[in-house]
Amino acid sequence: MTGIVTWLAVLFALDAAGTLDVSDSARIYAREATTTDELAIDIENTPRLELGLDWPTTSFGVEYAPRLFWSEVVGPEPSPTLLLHSVGLWLSSRRERLSVSVAQTFAYGDQSFARLSFERGLLEQDGATPSAPDVDLVPGPTVVRIVAAETSASLRYEWSRRVSTELRPSLGVTGGVDAAAQRALPRQRTARIDGLLDFRASLRDTLTTEAGIEHASISNGYDHRIVSLMETWSRAFGAESGGAIGAGVALQESTAADFENTEVQPIGVARAWHSWLARSLQVRVRGELGYQPYINELTGTLQRRVYASADATTSSGGTSVRVALGAAQTFPLDRPDTAQSLSADLVLEQALLDWLSAELGGQLTWQTLGSDNPLALNDTLWMIFAGARGELPTVRF
Repeated sequence: MTGIVTWLAVLFALDAAGTLDVSDSARIYAREATTTDELAIDIENTPRLELGLDWPTTSFGVEYAPRLFWSEVVGPEPSPTLLLHSVGLWLSSRRERLSVSVAQTFAYGDQSFARLSFERGLLEQDGATPSAPDVDLVPGPTVVRIVAAETSASLRYEWSRRVSTELRPSLGVTGGVDAAAQRALPRQRTARIDGLLDFRASLRDTLTTEAGIEHASISNGYDHRIVSLMETWSRAFGAESGGAIGAGVALQESTAADFENTEVQPIGVARAWHSWLARSLQVRVRGELGYQPYINELTGTLQRRVYASADATTSSGGTSVRVALGAAQTFPLDRPDTAQSLSADLVLEQALLDWLSAELGGQLTWQTLGSDNPLALNDTLWMIFAGARGELPTVRF
């Protein structure tokens, strides 16, 4: 029986059009050491291998991208080589009105706490929509062994030209691997399901009703349940510009050994994007403002957070410049784990050859953790970096 399944899998794969992509990126960072005022130098290298298989109605892909990191190669507290394994798999299929996709990601390895803020705040290489900036104040260069895994799916059905529905279930776990690591980074186990109803009111306008249920269990004893309902209006002003605004309500319940809290809070989001194209010059700008429930990754508490993020990208020929700004504030303001942050990023990228590009950039982040009292923590983190990225020509088979 196993042999039959194997042969069927081989025949199925032979009928596919495949691609193989191999790339490698390296960066060297300069920043202020966490425990002293000395200069610290970090080095990072991330090779990537991606395999894709395409059939007439189905696509499958797998990616492996191990991350090697050397913290404070120059600095007061050098660390051994940190290795973070990262694997991703995805499968998507479309048949007439039905679209189905499944994705699985997994990461396991060592993470330096001195790098967490920088890692989360940097601009995405692929130009993805900027996410809300992280507001956790990272206390020192402790190395934590982490695990992160997520299984997600999407089931979308087009009932007519105007009406479609989508179901998005997901399961995830993230945080320290063992009890010692979870003292620094609590483990979160999350289950979530979202349902969406889209109604295309016109060629430019779409109304979306979204309902979601989420349960999060934290290793330090917290349990959080969130039920939300939001209505969003999206409008396309042109082929390369548009905006959206949404508002709703969320029912939040948090429990612990000696704590229980239930409250109803408003939620909302507003975003806009626009692109200009003049001869060889292209400019893209995006911005987002939101107010949402937020689980603090360092304390495991359920908070409310208002955030704003914006980025602009200018590209001409083989040169691109990206600028991003972010701000966030959590509530209530009088809690010891309330946090706020401001960040600014600048990245310059230059294509040197068809397969090689170089980049230069930096980030400045200001963060506070704690209410307005003498014990509140605050810090300003700066970092500059230089890097290179090489990519072999795509192999097709």
